[in-house]
Amino acid sequence: MTSSTSLVSPLGQLQAVCENATVALFVMDEHQRCTYMNASAEVLTGFSLAEVQGRTLHGLIHHTRPDGTPYPLDECPIDRAAPQNMQERGEEVFVHRDGRFYPVAFTASPIRRDGVVVGTVLEVRDISRERQRGHEDVAFRQLSELMLQELELAPMVQAVTDTATQLAGAQFGAFFYNVDDGGGGSLMLYTLSGLPASRFSAFGHPRATPLFGPTFRGEGTVCIEDVLVDPRYGHVGPHHGMPPGHPPVRSFLAVPVKSDSGEVLGGLFFGHDRPGVFSAEHARMVESIAALASVGMSRLRLFRALQTEAQEKEHLYQEAVRASRTKDQFLAMISHELRTPLTSILGWSEMLASGRLAPDMTQRAVATIDRNARAQAQIIDDLLDISRIISGKLRLAVRDIDPAQPVEAAIDAVRPAALARDVELSVSVAPQLGRLAADPDRLQQVVWNLVTNAVKFTDRGGRVDVEVSRGRENVEIRVRDSGRGIAPDFLPHVFERFSQVDASSTREHGGLGLGLSIVRHLVEMHGGSVQAWSEGLGSGSQFTVRLPFSTTAATPADDRRAHERAAVAPAAPTADALAGCHIALVEDDADSRAMLAAVLEAHGARVTACASAVAALEVMNASGPGLVISDIGMPGMDGYAFIRALREAEQAAGRDAVPAVALTAYARAEDRMQALAHGFQMHVAKPVQPSELVAVAQSLCGWRSAPPSP
Repeated sequence: MTSSTSLVSPLGQLQAVCENATVALFVMDEHQRCTYMNASAEVLTGFSLAEVQGRTLHGLIHHTRPDGTPYPLDECPIDRAAPQNMQERGEEVFVHRDGRFYPVAFTASPIRRDGVVVGTVLEVRDISRERQRGHEDVAFRQLSELMLQELELAPMVQAVTDTATQLAGAQFGAFFYNVDDGGGGSLMLYTLSGLPASRFSAFGHPRATPLFGPTFRGEGTVCIEDVLVDPRYGHVGPHHGMPPGHPPVRSFLAVPVKSDSGEVLGGLFFGHDRPGVFSAEHARMVESIAALASVGMSRLRLFRALQTEAQEKEHLYQEAVRASRTKDQFLAMISHELRTPLTSILGWSEMLASGRLAPDMTQRAVATIDRNARAQAQIIDDLLDISRIISGKLRLAVRDIDPAQPVEAAIDAVRPAALARDVELSVSVAPQLGRLAADPDRLQQVVWNLVTNAVKFTDRGGRVDVEVSRGRENVEIRVRDSGRGIAPDFLPHVFERFSQVDASSTREHGGLGLGLSIVRHLVEMHGGSVQAWSEGLGSGSQFTVRLPFSTTAATPADDRRAHERAAVAPAAPTADALAGCHIALVEDDADSRAMLAAVLEAHGARVTACASAVAALEVMNASGPGLVISDIGMPGMDGYAFIRALREAEQAAGRDAVPAVALTAYARAEDRMQALAHGFQMHVAKPVQPSELVAVAQSLCGWRSAPPSP
């Protein structure tokens, strides 16, 4: 074949069809020179028929590979069809007239005449868009899988930004997105793609300007061919456009990322320094990516919420397990702490009852029983205090006091234990400490607990120093010891309830681990603070209590000594302290009734003991005792019903009210208030010291007959 005319002239209609075909058609002679190309081929290659006619196609559109290396003619599949007398199919990369590369699919078929190959027909189709769509499909599929699998927000939004920037053909892209700041608010983060982060490090986040605002408000996609001529650009200070150093932007595309509920999660922004880069198709593609981002971010939010809920449930479960374990340990501990002194009490009691103890052993037995009974009473008091603290029912009897008095009283109470353990106990109280608004009994309890702990954990020959000093705004009480010290890992937990360095069955020291917890609560109820410090095991420890001053003026030293004299405990009651006093004792427990009657009678009282409230009412109506001491918790008629019936009978008979004491194991503040409200004059908690009981009875026995105050 030497010309296209010799081929197609008989087929004019066929030529018309070729000219209107959408596929690019080329005809080459036996020397691979182009003799014909249709209009679609001219559009595809950028060359006209006149420019290529008589020239090899290989030299015009297939001479260079995309990597820039030459494409040898003998390797060209397009030119192999005629020499090999067979059809060739495949994909290649052509070079456009403007120098850019583009992929094509081709079919090269030999032209035969009388069985001889005289040329080649080449059909070529541009597959750039197909490849782009394939690339987009792969990218979308990969991004979709990542949105469903990724469990971290940062890589998720980075993948969204990278994919959208690449598929939109942008020079750079950014995703500004909102996250919870962990404190109930939100903050904005961003990812970048296409340019290094250093190019944007000097710029702040975009503001809700006319250009950016619609995206952050979720109003829809913004696609601008040239921002420099757009009326929304350049009207906001201080830069009135891009800030100095910002990469140049002409083409602009922005798409909001919104959840199903309409919440704006963030916005995708893209730029290019050439105008007209972003098309409507690019916008739709980024909108699809934004929808994927919404799905992924919403899924991650839900996952985080479920994860947090699961963690909270696990935390609650572990707390319940710990609470149960603590309860079991506590019950075992309290059983041990109560049974240990009870063993001594029961054992020595049985020995005393046998009558076989020598006088010196009898004295030892009585002392042991007394000591262990007091230990049990202390355990019960601690448990009651903790119960009141937990329920918020612990009350302080606050008054203006000199802090030295309860401190020194607590030291005096601990001193025998220190002497028994051969621990030196030193006390230093600064003069003119000032006044405190405090409950002296509770403050004494604080110091007693701290000093008792210090003595207990200090070895023989050790030392405990108590120092009371005046600070600028408070009184400081320091208790230092040379004892075992506190391990660093236990120090933060030293004031927690039931916390003990050693809670095992082989522990050296007893106790419930409540003392320091009670100290902390009592100090804080006084508006103060307590701190523990230790350099570690074997280095001793220090506890510092700080209590704020009262608003009253400081008491001079002489006044302080006067208060000290007034605070001295009263003398022990004499044997005839209750002489001439007739007392009705109401107690349903036979042992307690016998013991209390013996105490009162030993001091001169005449006691009528009653086992029930009903019997006591008969006694009161018949013999008229001058004082009633009654239990509260009794079967049939309790102490409250008894005192109410007694007062009604007295009123009906026109008699004066007999003074009454509620002697009860109900020892809470509200129990005391209830007893007084029902008609008792005093409330005394069990267990009671015999001397205290006698002193109370002595104060009330002459209450009716005492002359009125002038």
